Amino acid sequence: MNEPWISNPGMVGGILGSIIGILGGIIGTLAGGFVPRGKANKLTLGVNTFAFVLSFVSLVLGIVAYLSGQPYGIWYGFGLCGLLGTSGFGGGFWVILKRARDAELRKLMSEDLTLGGNEGNLKSNTEEKEVSDE
Repeated sequence: MNEPWISNPGMVGGILGSIIGILGGIIGTLAGGFVPRGKANKLTLGVNTFAFVLSFVSLVLGIVAYLSGQPYGIWYGFGLCGLLGTSGFGGGFWVILKRARDAELRKLMSEDLTLGGNEGNLKSNTEEKEVSDE
């Protein structure tokens, strides 16, 4: 077995798991509160992408630690946080993107209905004026 990378292996999973959990909470708050209203889409997707990359790097570190013969606490901490974060944030990206597109579509449909209703009123008003002038 090689020399451990970290003197206290239990801290790897604790600290990394806390960071990934906090990022998940931030993303959940943004995605649940702002994305359905069509706001903060880029911020939400940016934080999600950052969390995904952090998780992926952690997964790769876990695999490298396992292959290099590191103690259980090191490769397991990196690997589990990486695996859970990569799958969760990777899948969540597509869900957030779909919700953002749905919100944009609802906004466009609402604008289209509003403009369509106003155009109809304008046409009927001009027709009434033309008829009354004759």
